[in-house]
Amino acid sequence: MTKFPEQGRNEVTDEALREATRTGKDVCAILKVMLQAAKRARDRARQKKIERAQKFLGCRNRKKRGSR
Repeated sequence: MTKFPEQGRNEVTDEALREATRTGKDVCAILKVMLQAAKRARDRARQKKIERAQKFLGCRNRKKRGSR
């Protein structure tokens, strides 16, 4: 059986990229604000989607990989 690499792209990723191109802000900063809002709303499913988007776009665990 062949395993395919997992795609990290989801609706949150698309939303953050659209917002970044529209406003000119950093994608990681936008995702951080989105994550804070999801935590305040206690929306666990949305938090997981945002964390996955952060991981896919390289915004999480930067210290582990060195500075990028």
